[in-house]
Amino acid sequence: MHDRSTPISPTVGRRWLAQEIRRLREAAGLTQRDVATRLRCASAKIAHMESMRNAISGPDLEIVLPFFGVPAERVDWYLQLADVAKQKGWWDGNRAIPEWFSLYIGLEWGASEIREWDLGFVPGILQTREYAEAVLADDLSASAARLQQQAEARLRRRDALNRANAPLSMHAIIDESALRRVIGDRQVMLDQIEQLVKFCADPRVTVQVMTFEGGPHRGQLGSFHLLDFTRDHDHGVVYVENQSGGACLEEVVEVERFRQVFEELTMKALSIEDSEGFLRGLVGDLR
Repeated sequence: MHDRSTPISPTVGRRWLAQEIRRLREAAGLTQRDVATRLRCASAKIAHMESMRNAISGPDLEIVLPFFGVPAERVDWYLQLADVAKQKGWWDGNRAIPEWFSLYIGLEWGASEIREWDLGFVPGILQTREYAEAVLADDLSASAARLQQQAEARLRRRDALNRANAPLSMHAIIDESALRRVIGDRQVMLDQIEQLVKFCADPRVTVQVMTFEGGPHRGQLGSFHLLDFTRDHDHGVVYVENQSGGACLEEVVEVERFRQVFEELTMKALSIEDSEGFLRGLVGDLR
């Protein structure tokens, strides 16, 4: 069984460490300036540690943890977390992955569960190679070699579903428009829908379809991903994307708002059984 206190992804390790530094500092009644004085550095350095912009080093940890009043027997866990946090994931520095998207991939790789609402496309993790290539080909500035690299990176994300320890589970709600819009050609769409049907039988994946008959709903404001993690008191992350890039939202109020929206979408979408039937109907239409 996966140790709930050990992150799978270096990105998640950095996130947890940043959260812990802030939590411990506030619990000790200290300001960022107090910690900066203890480390003999600028306050900005502490702010960057707590925002994940910069990682905290092992030597700095060994200074601040006693300053925060952390028991000696707990120090090793933080040092191990720092070791995990400084590792590199396969996505770090990968030229096929935009820098703004690298943070999301690292979080996705270490998440325990993802709830995803998609208006425009089939979720990336569930895409076939041909569908992914057709989606990516919309970027007319990318070379054929780069498009192939990007497709490979997208397919590799699916490996999170096959982790030996604590595989990722996914609940995807897909708008009917994303399933009817032809990406590539009819054969590409047929193969993609057939793959979704196969995922319906996968215990790690839940697929629901939001049909046009579902009427208006708050999901019409845009797609989003809600990521949860194994660590207690981790409220999760919401990822949203637009034309200029992506953003991760972590404020508890924001995350809970999106969690509520997803629950509403779950109720408005077709049931799991009816969603599979709908997908099988699309397969028949495309043949």
